[in-house]
Amino acid sequence: MAPWLQSVLVVAVVIVLAPLVVWLARRFGGRVKGGIALAGVMLGFGVVMDPPSKHLIEASEPEEKESPTPGDPPAPV
Repeated sequence: MAPWLQSVLVVAVVIVLAPLVVWLARRFGGRVKGGIALAGVMLGFGVVMDPPSKHLIEASEPEEKESPTPGDPPAPV
């Protein structure tokens, strides 16, 4: 078989199968989404898929800029 004919056949197969894959993904995507999320959490990917939100106290307090810690000596003048 000629090499160009193989390429033409591959492109034709992709053109035929792409709409079928899209249709199946839209039809079954809603049902599968929950199962994938549950499997991800069970495998330990929960934080990656859904990172934890800030705690309420951290979210309500503005971040301080350059505040010295209690044990640090005063800055030179």
